[in-house]
Amino acid sequence: MDQSHKDAFNRMECAGYLPEMRKLAMSLCVPFWWHGHKANGEYRIVANGTICFLNTGTRLIGVTANHVYQGYLKNKADYQGFACQFGGSTIEPEKYLIQHDEKLDLATFDLSEVFIGATGGSIHYPVNWPTQPLLEGNAVLYGGYPGNLREEKLATAEIPFQSFISSTTAVSAGNITLHLDMPNLHWPFHENEQFNPELGGLSGGPVFRVIDAPPIDRLELVGFIYEYSSNLDVMFARPASHITQNGQII
Repeated sequence: MDQSHKDAFNRMECAGYLPEMRKLAMSLCVPFWWHGHKANGEYRIVANGTICFLNTGTRLIGVTANHVYQGYLKNKADYQGFACQFGGSTIEPEKYLIQHDEKLDLATFDLSEVFIGATGGSIHYPVNWPTQPLLEGNAVLYGGYPGNLREEKLATAEIPFQSFISSTTAVSAGNITLHLDMPNLHWPFHENEQFNPELGGLSGGPVFRVIDAPPIDRLELVGFIYEYSSNLDVMFARPASHITQNGQII
C-alpha cells in the first residue's frame, strides 16, 4: 500500500469513518461456535466460524461456509453436554437448514427476527438481493471472528471481530479473491503492534462493498468468506449471487 493510500486511511480513521464502518460490519455477523465436555469431563469450546444475517426481501436467513456447518455436525457426536450457539443464542442449526452445498462451500438457515436479535447481531437489509457483482478494484471491508483470539469461559465465548479493508484483486462469476499483503498491512495508529495472522474462524464472514456515493455512504453485502491461504496471502469468498431470495444455493 503506497503512502498516499495510508494517509487517506489515517484521515478516515481520525474522522471516525472507518471505526463506524467496522462497527457496522461487526454488528451484521456473529460467531457460529460450539462447545461441550470431553470424556474426562473437561469443558472446551471446540471450534468456531462466522455467520451473517440478512433480509433478502423475501426471507430472513443466516449464511455461513458449509465446512463450518459440517465441522459442527462432525463434532456433535464426540462431546457430552454438547451445544451450539450463534452469538449469544443456543441453536440446533440442522433444524433450521435451508440448503448446504459442498462445492460452493455455503450453507443457509431460516431464522426469525426474534432469534437474530437474541444472538446480539443485526440484520443486513440490502437494497436489492442478490446485490450487483463486484468489479476488480472495488473497495471492500471484510472480516469475521478468528478462533485463536477467543477467550474461553464457562459456556461463553468472547471472540473479537477482526476486519480488513482493501480493494478486490480478482473477481469471477464464482469467486472473489482478496490479497491481504500481510507484511505491508496498514493498521492505523498500531504500527508497532503485531496484527493477528491466524485467521481460522473467519469462514462464513461477510465481504461488504464500501459505497461512498449518494444518497448515503453504506456497506453492501457482496460475498462470504470460505478460505484463507497463508501461503498465497489471499482470502477467497463466494459471490452473493449464489444465494437466491428464498435462501436456496445456486
